[in-house]
Amino acid sequence: MPKSKRKRRSHSKCGFFGVRKVPSGKYEAVIRIDKKIKYIGTSYDTAKQAAKAFDKESIRVGRPLSKLNFPKKAPVGYTPIQKALHSTNTVGYRGVYKESKNFFAQTTIAGKYIYIGSFATAKEAAVGYDRAVLKANGSTSLLNFPGMVHNLDVEPKRKKYTLSASGYRGVAKKPNGRFQAMIYINRKPKTVGTFGTAIAAALAYDQAAIKAGKKKSSLNFPEGEKKQKKQEKQMKKKKTQKTQKTQKPQKPHEPQKPHEPQKIKRTKKKELSLQEYTEMLKASM
Repeated sequence: MPKSKRKRRSHSKCGFFGVRKVPSGKYEAVIRIDKKIKYIGTSYDTAKQAAKAFDKESIRVGRPLSKLNFPKKAPVGYTPIQKALHSTNTVGYRGVYKESKNFFAQTTIAGKYIYIGSFATAKEAAVGYDRAVLKANGSTSLLNFPGMVHNLDVEPKRKKYTLSASGYRGVAKKPNGRFQAMIYINRKPKTVGTFGTAIAAALAYDQAAIKAGKKKSSLNFPEGEKKQKKQEKQMKKKKTQKTQKTQKPQKPHEPQKPHEPQKIKRTKKKELSLQEYTEMLKASM
């Protein structure tokens, strides 16, 4: 049987990371370090030889296994260098941000924003983030604790979100007595507006949260629309029943019969016998 072809790990023509063919027919290995290109070698006879040279240099600089051409041939116990935190990260853990007194974990998987949950401490949120990365088969260089063993079958304990003093999420009462709605998008606060009542501010917050793609569980009224439709249906039903009670039942319309001429009853004259006629004639004389 013919040998199966090697699964391509790169979209390049050679099928390897950091390998390309030069005009002479040879292969060269190139790596990018700190946004600078470094040539490893330019005269390899085969693409596989250049790919091995690329992996050797990648391991030296601490690249993740997912960026190697032959990850199974990496040294035993090899640990990639942790990816640096973003400059705007003030918590100290990857995928964790603080809002009020709560710590939240979030990540991006396949270009899609994933909200992980709210936690009591920054470390618990960081562990929750690591679990989400491992479940998505992400690189270990993205973990906060690469040496920690995680039990992916047991969910971490999350903290229940506590509402503000106004009683609604994202709503705060101003000194002038009005209520301000504020939402965090990409870790940056955004003022939605100021309103006369807390409910109006809470509804405005929900609309902004839906536009930002937040989950229903983060809304003040996650079932508000469903409840409103249910109430409207019940009110309509009650109104129909009330109308039916006030109206008197009408008899079904009977078609009018055509006019019939009145029948005149005619009595037949009684015939007299010969004896009765003779007696009547004598009496009249």
